[in-house]
Amino acid sequence: MMNSSTKFIFAISAILRLLTSFALSTDFLTQVFGLGILQAIRASILDPVHSWDHLDEACFLLKNKVSIWGDDEYRSGYHAIYAPGSRIVAPPLVVAFLGEMFAPLKSSNSLLWIVQRLLLLLADGVGAYCIYQIGKRVYEMENDSIEAEIERDTKICEKMNPKLSVVPEKLRPVRGWIFGLSNQVLDEVVVDETSSADVNGNADGKEQQSNGKHSTNLDQSSSSRQHLKREPILTLEQVPLLVSLLYFSNPVSMIANSTGSLRSIWDAFALTSLYYATKQSSTISKEGIPIKVKSVSSTATFLAIATYVDVGYAMFLVPILLWRGMLRGYQQKSSLKHQRGQHNDWKAVLSLYLCYLIGLHCLASLLVGGNSNEYKSVMIQTMLPNVAFVDQDQSGSVPGPSMGLHWYFFVQIFDRFRSYFTIFVSGVPAMFVIPLTIRLYRCPSVLAAAFQLLWAVFRPTTTIHTLTLGLLLAMLNPRTIARMRNASLISLFAVPVPILLFITFHRMWLVTGNGNPNYIFFQCFAYGLFVSTITLDFISATVKRDKVLRMVEKGDTIVKQDDDDYVEDVPKSNGKLFEMDGNGAESNGDMNKSSEEPEEEEQPKEQPNVVFL
Repeated sequence: MMNSSTKFIFAISAILRLLTSFALSTDFLTQVFGLGILQAIRASILDPVHSWDHLDEACFLLKNKVSIWGDDEYRSGYHAIYAPGSRIVAPPLVVAFLGEMFAPLKSSNSLLWIVQRLLLLLADGVGAYCIYQIGKRVYEMENDSIEAEIERDTKICEKMNPKLSVVPEKLRPVRGWIFGLSNQVLDEVVVDETSSADVNGNADGKEQQSNGKHSTNLDQSSSSRQHLKREPILTLEQVPLLVSLLYFSNPVSMIANSTGSLRSIWDAFALTSLYYATKQSSTISKEGIPIKVKSVSSTATFLAIATYVDVGYAMFLVPILLWRGMLRGYQQKSSLKHQRGQHNDWKAVLSLYLCYLIGLHCLASLLVGGNSNEYKSVMIQTMLPNVAFVDQDQSGSVPGPSMGLHWYFFVQIFDRFRSYFTIFVSGVPAMFVIPLTIRLYRCPSVLAAAFQLLWAVFRPTTTIHTLTLGLLLAMLNPRTIARMRNASLISLFAVPVPILLFITFHRMWLVTGNGNPNYIFFQCFAYGLFVSTITLDFISATVKRDKVLRMVEKGDTIVKQDDDDYVEDVPKSNGKLFEMDGNGAESNGDMNKSSEEPEEEEQPKEQPNVVFL
């Protein structure tokens, strides 16, 4: 439940959203920064085909007849909207519900403005609630997994016998302490002059023998190591609430809604689908009777609506199907016991999703009218610009500059190579779906974030709003973030630099005339480089996390240590690593050793395989 401080933050964010909308809707920024500043901000944040202005243009064509060059007939209705050269990408049902629904309010611009902003505010509120519930359920699922069990066993090992550990230090995340996870121990060297003098006095005429293993004696060293323990900044339970606050309070979403972006509504549909996909299969009533939770239809419905509006949202189908039980039979036996209460109805979800999506297109075809060939051209006009950078009309014009690189490449490329370049670049994101799914099918939440981050790079019209959702979905995986490197942190803080320079150079090129598109291209290139670094590091950290889990499950956690450490074998985690007998001796499976018994001399044995990380 939310406390008073959390409610206060949400209230302040809502007020700031309304104030931001008022500031961007007036000439305040234009008077401060000059002409063209609003257009530059919209180019970096807003997708022009998913905006209120685009719907207004479609409604204007809907009310007026359109004539085509060389055609004596006038087109009216929805035939006029999707006439050649109209550049309308909004699907027919979107125009019918969001366009014509607000048509009576156009007589009062102030009332229309208030209703539109409140609708976007409501969409972000729904998205914030859904992302909180998604993160909470992901935490609960991971808390009952083998990985969480291994972490608990590792902490028990650290308290009872530091020399014996389930996960060696070299395999632990460096920044695990941020979320209270077991991490690599940070050592501080403390010089002990007295101990150093005693060692020098007693070491005359004595030689130390080596048995082939590297050992360290702290009593005979000139320095002693002191472990530094850091207090966690966040707990795993607090991460979903933090992500929800950032989703609702981030300035990118505020500015996007203020400029008239509809992306918040589509994101809310997608997140609602993920919300229903992560619900448990059953719940317990007040009488203690298990009740089955029906969420198949809701999951398929909301995802079908989001996909109908923008085909790119179909990427969330893979993590949804994994949550609903797809590929569960390929998981190891040790993790199957933690799948109780989970769904196994992915076939029903997939079937209903396809049926609902086809049904939406059937309704749209009835709304447009005409034969199947005419609606086929409507589908191409409304779907293709969302997944490929194509010409807006037969004149060869393309969308304006955005944070991506497609617009610059299409300006520079020859016309005869455009078809090849369009197919190749549009197919690049699809190349990652199958390999990532095969490798990371254990982590559906990671796949959802990875697909969104990849789409933020390869999207035809790249915007910061798309990147924001990807980063927030990535934050729902703290065990992966704890393994990310410093390069991602540097890239995250460096991303605002090319964004601000893009806005500056956009105005210099298209308003003042003292710039050129090359200025913007280099900023887009830097932006794509930083986002790609974060995405690749996020995927790499997940692969490391999954690799450690597999190694511990197999009992093969022998790693190559540095010169200051030694190679030690660690036991396999079985959920009951240590048990205390009556004398306080530690036991691990069949290993029972009392502290009073003398240690037996170790027999030389064959060194196991060494894993290089």
